[in-house]
Amino acid sequence: MPTPRRRTALIALAASLVVATPLLTGCGLIPHPGGGGISLPGVSVGTGHLPKDWPSDVPVAKGDVISGASLGGSDKGHVWNATIKVGGADAGDGIKAQLTGAGFTAGELGGTTDTGSTATYTKDHYTVLVLVTKDDKQGWVANYTVTYDPKSDDSGS
Repeated sequence: MPTPRRRTALIALAASLVVATPLLTGCGLIPHPGGGGISLPGVSVGTGHLPKDWPSDVPVAKGDVISGASLGGSDKGHVWNATIKVGGADAGDGIKAQLTGAGFTAGELGGTTDTGSTATYTKDHYTVLVLVTKDDKQGWVANYTVTYDPKSDDSGS
């Protein structure tokens, strides 16, 4: 049976696949009127910027923000997603340095190949899943899925 921390990482992975796939392919399922995004109660989707409520504890790679989204309320949990242009397949190394420098612990899930990388990081009630890959239209991108679970603990058990 997975530990609570591992279960949270698996949920983050599943959430990122649901959110990131349409964002990375450039054919998002959510309309973007005027290219600026939409905002509904509990949902914020936009292009060109991180979500307004992106957690300040989570640093991101330098680069153009392709898309950003957030869903939920912080008292019951929250999910943020952002896709950022990066320099190449090795961007995961710099992202790891940023996140561990900000106090995050690298998780057991993940790996690196010449075509990109995946990694998970945890800190307090946050789990961050980062996918670095090459998109046919955007070039190299890093997709961040951040989950906040106020019920999780930081014991790693």
